[in-house]
Amino acid sequence: MRSALADANHALVQDLLGRPYMMQGRVVHGDKRGRIMGFPTANIYLHRVATPVLGVYVVRMHNIARHGLPGVANVGTRPTMGGTRCLLEVHLFNFSDDIYGRYVRVEFCKKLRDEERYSSVDLLIEQIHKDADRARHYFAMRREL
Repeated sequence: MRSALADANHALVQDLLGRPYMMQGRVVHGDKRGRIMGFPTANIYLHRVATPVLGVYVVRMHNIARHGLPGVANVGTRPTMGGTRCLLEVHLFNFSDDIYGRYVRVEFCKKLRDEERYSSVDLLIEQIHKDADRARHYFAMRREL
């Protein structure tokens, strides 16, 4: 299982689990940097020593609507921002409700890339736009957007 997750082999993970891989937790207040950059995020602290997935992913968030809401997520320490604690940050498309304190499940659909450190916040924002576009394309191809 860990090997399949590390290799981003989501089809094998789903076969082994009988469902897509998910992480869950409570949405907490962050430092609002995503909102300032134009990408508000639902932040979920990961209460584990190590996480089996790291990087940027196409995701669906469950437990806040009738169906999973599409988005893009980062799992990692946010190296460009000087972060040290592992965090799951999810930006949902076409969604702006207040979900602080809500318990959510995040379904991992596809890995886009590894987490990287950028030399400037502007370069990070540029990459986030590309990641979001790729995630939107993923859902558009499945007629989910």
